[in-house]
Amino acid sequence: MIFSLALLLTAVPDKCSLSAQWGDKLPKKGASAHEVRDQGGTALWDFIRADDTALEDFAGGAGRDTPHRPIILYAAGTDCTVVERYAGIIEASANCAPDWCVVSYKPAPPLAVPPTRPAQR
Repeated sequence: MIFSLALLLTAVPDKCSLSAQWGDKLPKKGASAHEVRDQGGTALWDFIRADDTALEDFAGGAGRDTPHRPIILYAAGTDCTVVERYAGIIEASANCAPDWCVVSYKPAPPLAVPPTRPAQR
């Protein structure tokens, strides 16, 4: 039993230092949420590769949507430095609130479509 408890404790990822603008309660499964995850040092906004500028643009657009679609930042398996950078960009652009900007330490669900490059400007 002690081994099982130790295994469970080691499987829980560390929590990153995010501002109070981030919540941790995931929206209901049926909610149409934006998903942000790391793919080798590059953010994916839903399934689109996004450099920091594109991530800022996407988050700004999401912040202007009414009603707000939740933004889920998947942090499992990602270095906290990267998660905190993405969170800072998103919260500054989208004016986050903990009920719709959410960090998840559960593994991200698989992508439905392959990642694409953002449109050239």
